[in-house]
Formats: sequence, structure tokens, C-alpha cells
Amino acid sequence: MTVLHQKTMCNDIEKDEIDRLRSQDRATICDIVGFVVSIISHLADVVTDCNLAYQYYLNDNIGYFLATLGFILIPAVINTGFSLRMYVLDPDNNHRSKTLTKRFTKRRVLCVMVLVFQLAPVLRYFDALQYAIKSKKAEQSGDQENQRKYYELMVKEDSDVALLRVLECFLEAAPQQILQLTIIFYTHGKDINNTLTFVHQLFSIGTSFVSMAWSMASYQRLLRVSLKTKHNISWPATIVQFMWHFLVTVSRILCISVIASIYPVHTILVLVFHWFVMTIWLSATSSENNFCDHNKLYDFLFYSIFGAVYIFTQVVLVEGPTFLKYLIFYGMLFGENTLANVLWIWSAGDALQGTLYYRPIIYLNIIPFVVGIIFMLLYYKVFHPSTGYNRQRVAASSS
Repeated sequence: MTVLHQKTMCNDIEKDEIDRLRSQDRATICDIVGFVVSIISHLADVVTDCNLAYQYYLNDNIGYFLATLGFILIPAVINTGFSLRMYVLDPDNNHRSKTLTKRFTKRRVLCVMVLVFQLAPVLRYFDALQYAIKSKKAEQSGDQENQRKYYELMVKEDSDVALLRVLECFLEAAPQQILQLTIIFYTHGKDINNTLTFVHQLFSIGTSFVSMAWSMASYQRLLRVSLKTKHNISWPATIVQFMWHFLVTVSRILCISVIASIYPVHTILVLVFHWFVMTIWLSATSSENNFCDHNKLYDFLFYSIFGAVYIFTQVVLVEGPTFLKYLIFYGMLFGENTLANVLWIWSAGDALQGTLYYRPIIYLNIIPFVVGIIFMLLYYKVFHPSTGYNRQRVAASSS
């Protein structure tokens, strides 16, 4: 849940429950199917990561095993803590007394299971799925009051889980993919004892790229649905957003991976410095939007977590102009990516230059980023709800 979303919930929750959503909004079969697919995909991601760590253990690659395991458990702790914090701060918690998340967090053993197996987003998906089914049943029985109530709860829960998914992707999936790509580049794909492990690495990397891009696109879409003052993002706009984040993320992770395979210590130091700068920047630019309870410690932890996310992508946390922020942020990313690409070319030995992926990686480090920025400009020029044909569509529908 963003600072903006938390602040809206804390100040206007009772009013928003009545007026936020249009009367024709309703839970659909697509919503229900989407939650089921999200649950399955998240569990599949966790299972494949755990299996990869297990393969490293079987092949006596203890260093790779511990690094992979660490990138699984540390984000799980952060995500679980974030999820619990959301429940503590939610003033509308009475509706959630019977949800699956509430039952799990009341018992220590189940809470440990949530932590170890990264089930916090899954439980939220189950809660949203429960509300969607209840809203659909109320619609079928003609109970408009409960239909609307459960739909609103579904949207709120879906917005929360969208943020948890963003955190999971950029605190777990992104570092995990950098680790696996770095291993592949460092060993030139020849030092993995089990061919099946290598195939699984490639499959995990590809699916995670898609997952990260979709999490960002769906997060922005659901955030606007949950805020009564914002027009919803259309599905074509969501697809354009997906391409924007997918291509920028591909370029960013590849650039970090190639330079980490040559200068691992220096790469870590640069990323730590980037994280520090982003944390300070978020604290300075979002100082008026505290994390709901105006606790400075929690505010700092909140910005520190998103400072790590800002290593890979920018998440809009507060309402306001974004042009200058995007210009600074993506300018910084482009400079870092270009430097990593130059060092990759300059430091490449004969063995690396002889690999099949050496030259394609040079182009993939830069071209996807440029095309992703083009999609971003296309989104804001044409597909944003307040510009282009979307503004005309909204005006036509209101008239």
C-alpha cells in the first residue's frame, strides 16, 4: 500500500466505502480467474526458486545454494512484515476477522509457514478471491448492498496485494535473476553440473522478467481503481505500461548482471550507494506523506525498502508531477547501464568474446531500455487517463 493510498484510507475510509466506486462496477469471472492464476503463478515461482537452491545443494555448489536461499528468505521476512503492518494500520479490520490472512497471523506456527514459504501475497490473493466470489454471489441473488460492499473490499485487498507483489518481485525475483545471470555469465554457462539446472535457470529468469513487469502495470492500474479521484487505466494502457516496465527491467537486470560477473564487489558497492541515494531522495520528496501513523522509524524503513526497489524501477508513492522525477531517475539508470555496457566490452576476454551471447548482450543492454522509454512516452502522451484518446473516452462516457 503506497503512502498516498494509506493516507486516503486513514482519512476518508468511511466516506470512500460509500462513494468510491461506480454502481456498475462488479466482480467478474475474469477477476476470479485472475486471482486463481496469480496464486498459481506465485506458488510456482516460489517452488522453482526453492528447487533451484536444492539443485545447487545437490551439486555441492554451496555458495550458490546459500546466496539463492538468502534471496528467498530475506524478501519473505520483509514482505510478511509489510503485510502484517498493513493489517495493524487498517482501520477497517473488522471485515477481515474471518479472512485466511487473519487466521494465519494469529498462530505462531502458521505465521512461520507464511514467512518461510513467502505466502503473504498468496494469502492476500485468497482474501481478494473470497471477496470476489461473495460479491458475485450477491449479484446473482440481487443483493446490491453486499455486492457493492464485497466488491469494494476486493478492490482494497487487490490493491494491497499488488504492492506486496511489487516488493516480492523487486526484492526477491530481481536479485534472484541477477544472481542466476551472473553465475551464467561468470561460468559462461559451462560450469553447471546439471543441465537441468541450467534449463531451469533460463526458465526462471524469463518468467520472472514477465512477472516483474506485470506486477508494476497491475499495481498502477489497481491503485487508480482504489482512488476515487482517479480515472481508471484502460487495458490497452495497461499493456503499454507492461511493455514499458518489461523492457526497462530487462535492460537494467542484464546490465547489473554482466558487470557483476566481472566486478562483483564494485557492483555491490555501487548498488548500495544507489540504494542510499534513492532512500534519501524518497525521504526528502515524500516527507509530507508519512506511513499513516506518522512514525518516523516506520517511515524511514518504508523508504529504505522502496529505495532498494528503486535500484530497478521507480514506483509512484505520492501524487504530483512526475516528469522531473522520471527525467532524473531514468537519466541515472541510463548512465549506469551505459557505463556497465562499456566496462563489459572493455573487460571481455577471448573466452567471453567467443560465447554465443556476448554480442547480443551488448545490444540487449541498451536497446530494450530505449524502446521502454518510448513506450513510457507513448503511455503518457496517448494512453494516460488524463491525456490523449483516454481523456476523450472519459468525457464521452460522462456525457
